[in-house]
Amino acid sequence: MAISNASTSNLRSAIEQAIHHFTKDDDFLVITDFHLHLDSDTGEVSIADDTDVAIASAVVEEWIDLDGDDELEEMIGVLTALLHQMSDEHVFDHVNVSKPFSFVLEDDNKESIQELFYVDEDIIVLNNDLLMDMDKDLDDFFEKLMKE
Repeated sequence: MAISNASTSNLRSAIEQAIHHFTKDDDFLVITDFHLHLDSDTGEVSIADDTDVAIASAVVEEWIDLDGDDELEEMIGVLTALLHQMSDEHVFDHVNVSKPFSFVLEDDNKESIQELFYVDEDIIVLNNDLLMDMDKDLDDFFEKLMKE
C-alpha cells in the first residue's frame, strides 16, 4: 500500500514535532517509547509519550477504514521505512531524551502491536526480514568452511 507524498509528509511532520518536543533545553528526560496509535475511522495517527500525553498527530487518508492483517503489515512497513529514513538523516541524534528509546505501534487498548524502530547510540537492531534466513546462511557457511 503506497501512500501519497502529502500523507508521507504529514507523518514525517508529526514525528518531527514529537521529536522536537523533546529537544528543548529542559531537563534531560527519561522516556522509553513514543507510542503511535491509528484511529482507523479517521485515519489519524497520534503520537504520545510514556504518560499517554498526545504530542503530535497526522491524518493519513489512505489509512481511513484500514482493515485486515495485510493492510496492517503494509502500514507497519510504511512507518518503519519512514523511521529508518529519518534515522539515516540523523533526525533522532539531538533529542533531549535518554537513549535507548523506541517507536511502538499500539492498538486501541494501548497494547503493543509491534516495535517499529529502536534508537540507541551504539546498538543497531536488525529487523526480522534480514534475520529470517540467517541461521541457514550461517549453517551453509560453516559447512563450507569445515570442508576446506
